[in-house]
Amino acid sequence: MLDTILAVKFVHVLFAAVMFGAWFCVAAFMVFAHRSRNASVIALVAQFSVRVELFIVAPAIVVQPISGFPLGDLIGLSGSDDFWIGGSIVIYAVVLLAWLGALRIEFLIRRMARQASLGSTKLDAQYPLLFRIWAALAALIFTGMVLIFLLMVWQPRLN
Repeated sequence: MLDTILAVKFVHVLFAAVMFGAWFCVAAFMVFAHRSRNASVIALVAQFSVRVELFIVAPAIVVQPISGFPLGDLIGLSGSDDFWIGGSIVIYAVVLLAWLGALRIEFLIRRMARQASLGSTKLDAQYPLLFRIWAALAALIFTGMVLIFLLMVWQPRLN
């Protein structure tokens, strides 16, 4: 039984680290590209960001509940019994919704920057607003992921 717990826990923690690490790198590069104010740079970085999010972050997001719920069962935890499990699930849902919104904005930024780059024009007037919304969502995602890691490590209980 211990080997099963170790294997599931390893997968869960590994994919949590991949999800957070890959997303954090994408976010950092999006900020760096934005600061360049160069449509070609923004278009290229947004292209790579969307790919990383779809091929690395999204699978890691899917694996979290697939490994987390069985892990909780294996070690005898339930969302209703332990505050940190329920809290993690709620925060995870908020992070997931914010991530989906941010990903949608990345698609829009990618298209907008690509058009500006290919047409040798300035970025659309909507770009600054889209980036500010993306940045707000990114701050929410970052905060949520840090809180989830904190709850995973600390495991506070109300009883």
